[in-house]
Amino acid sequence: MDVDVIELLDAARETAVTAGNLIRQKWTQPREIKSKGFRDVVTDTDFAAQKLITDAIRAQFPDHGFLTEEDDDDLPTEGPVIWVIDPVDGTTNFSRAIPTFCVSIAAVSKNNEVLAGAIYDPMRDELFSAAKGQGATMNGRSIQTSPVDALSDAVIALDWSRSADLRQSVLDVLHQFAHQVNTIRAVGSAALALAWVGAGRVDGYVNFQLKPWDLAAASLIISEAGGTLTDLSGQRWGYSPNASGCVAGNGRVQLTINVTTQDAELRGGREKIAEEEKGK
Repeated sequence: MDVDVIELLDAARETAVTAGNLIRQKWTQPREIKSKGFRDVVTDTDFAAQKLITDAIRAQFPDHGFLTEEDDDDLPTEGPVIWVIDPVDGTTNFSRAIPTFCVSIAAVSKNNEVLAGAIYDPMRDELFSAAKGQGATMNGRSIQTSPVDALSDAVIALDWSRSADLRQSVLDVLHQFAHQVNTIRAVGSAALALAWVGAGRVDGYVNFQLKPWDLAAASLIISEAGGTLTDLSGQRWGYSPNASGCVAGNGRVQLTINVTTQDAELRGGREKIAEEEKGK
């Protein structure tokens, strides 16, 4: 089957904005908040936004599959294209009425190539998007990563892991570069922070463990905007349906993380998370 990346991009954009409008409507309403596990919450808005997105995509592409943050046994998982969806990235922020979160939607091919993606910030009405080979945009205007080329001028964003071991590793890595950069921001929404790398607002981003729905759309936006995205070992990041840490950059500032002494801690942290999730 021939895939039209522009058709996929249009669908990602439209559904992201529609879901964002729903989230914005629910912003002033009481929130139903539940725990999914250690330092992990979900709201009724997450489920409502995800259903809106998946219903719209299934109506347009009935043979496509899905990988979503919130479990839904009714969704097909196989197809010529897999839609990778985070209906509210930054749920903790949303649950506490902190207006920094986004909708993230990506279309991924059978051979794990991200074809199109959209990230929508409903509180600022900003839509970041990209299609393979078509460049990246914000509200229809072309975007590129920042021209900053000195670490001393760089604004670096990061987010905290849930696991105690991984959180300590973040602190260890932070100690390596905190005094070398201009400043550091903890955003609370990985996909949105990564979109900001693509838009040139921040010059780099670090996270020790993310899910594919955090990274899929953002990876394409960063790539098409001229940035770089690697795993924690410095290898070029490639889409996988598994968890992954990442280092994003503007393609000019080189942010090097020494994880050699932290490999055991990383593995231990991931195993701890897996054990906690298994015990739920």
